[in-house]
Amino acid sequence: MRKYKCLTNNLFHADGFHIEPIRDEDKYAILDIRNSQLFHLRQTEPLTKEKQEQYFSTVISALFEVEKPSQLLFSFFENNEFIGYGGLVHINWIDKNAEISFVMKTELEKEHFSKYWSNYLNLLEKIAFETLNFHKIFTYAFDLRPHLYETLESCGFKEEARLKEHCFFNGKHLDVVYHAKMNRNVSLRKANTDDLMLYFDWTNDTSVRENSYQSEVISLENHSKWFLAKIKDDSCAMYVFENHLKQPIGQVRIQKQDDKIAIIGISNDKDHRGKGYANEMLAIASKQFIEENPNYTISAYIKLENKASEKSFKKAGYQLDIVLEYQNHTSYHYIFKK
Repeated sequence: MRKYKCLTNNLFHADGFHIEPIRDEDKYAILDIRNSQLFHLRQTEPLTKEKQEQYFSTVISALFEVEKPSQLLFSFFENNEFIGYGGLVHINWIDKNAEISFVMKTELEKEHFSKYWSNYLNLLEKIAFETLNFHKIFTYAFDLRPHLYETLESCGFKEEARLKEHCFFNGKHLDVVYHAKMNRNVSLRKANTDDLMLYFDWTNDTSVRENSYQSEVISLENHSKWFLAKIKDDSCAMYVFENHLKQPIGQVRIQKQDDKIAIIGISNDKDHRGKGYANEMLAIASKQFIEENPNYTISAYIKLENKASEKSFKKAGYQLDIVLEYQNHTSYHYIFKK
């Protein structure tokens, strides 16, 4: 198996599927696939064996000689049977993004299109987000296959742009549709004394104070006393979350109460709101806390008007218990337990 220099691991498996660096023995199968799908590929004429041989001996072989190639191509398999090929193309190593390319055997498209695309994307994301730490991956496709867009969106991709009548194909102008997915991998760590001012800025953010049950601005003196006590408190879990660039994106605090109940609170850094981080943070923090404290139930109190927060708790696996009065505000009470 050939290996890309930029990858420490070149073989990726999941659920009976795997991808590995594009193989020479697949070149004629790839030729057949591309020639049978001219209708949606950016290919003006059928490939010949001579052209395919030349392409593999020059372009493909060169990809394995450089540290940062312009594309990373892979053969795709189900139970070791070749299904198709694709990869990350038009790679921008500075901005850390790349376009997704994928084609499968034509006879499989009608009945198994979504199945193969979904599993392929799952494997490719492991490379793009977990291994290469890319920020964004995207597709750029002629508006010919709406079932492709349905599959992309079910896998977390969002339509970001539609270029009207952008390409001339088969006698008419077609839209080009651009779908993208951001790297939302997050990690958590326990808060420490170095985070005092970070928490101070977060807690006095205008939006945080509005959604809090204690809306008054907090002084640095009071915050310092509270924070330094809390990070030493064994009954309080204070988690700082960071994105794939190691930027702090928010915090989750879970405070144990009596009777095996804990209360959770969350705040997001203002520069990282609206990006889908909140539900990930809540899910990760809640699961870790419950793993360490399996007899506890976590309670979340959310002001009725705070719809964004309610939505995040739902996505994180919290269940609505009741609507009640909590600290003089009509609130949702959501719970999370093992």
